Amino acid sequence: MPTCSEVIQSAYRRSGIMAAGVNMNASQSQVGLELFIGMLQNLIVGGMFGRATDEVYDSAATYEAKEGYRIYNKQSATITLPELVRDELYGDMRQPRDGAFITIVDPDITVKTKQYIYDRATGGWVAIHSLALNSEAPLCGRFEDHIKNMLAVRLLGESGQPTPLELIRAEGRARLALSFRRDGERTTGTGCFS
Repeated sequence: MPTCSEVIQSAYRRSGIMAAGVNMNASQSQVGLELFIGMLQNLIVGGMFGRATDEVYDSAATYEAKEGYRIYNKQSATITLPELVRDELYGDMRQPRDGAFITIVDPDITVKTKQYIYDRATGGWVAIHSLALNSEAPLCGRFEDHIKNMLAVRLLGESGQPTPLELIRAEGRARLALSFRRDGERTTGTGCFS
């Protein structure tokens, strides 16, 4: 699994901003990480992983979040992330779905919005808001090429350089792959025949 730094380095190379074999400096690394985090946050906010269900939590007691929820934590309670969730269709316990998200909005702390993506390839919930250069890059177990193309487009936009048409097309294919996730887990239904 590549690190965030490796994904950012590759995105710089794909964008043409940096030649192959040239390493990023500290400033380029920081800009790349900020754009990477922002891109992942925008994917969640833009509904790429489904629509959020809003919930206001107005208690100080510890609370376990639900996948696909945006929780407004009014009393800064401790909110935990689920390791297992109850399947709505069958009632069985299962792992959170790959690509599930949770957003926690807390008005009384420094990082007001915390976003998490469930990525089985990295071993569970990934805190998007606190990624570092040496963190495993979320979603890159399945979508590494796509994530690099999307980030390359953002890097070109940040630098003010024109984006090649082929890279724009690659970003479009990446968005389709992420939104449909056709390689994901298949939900089976129960047939009813009469």
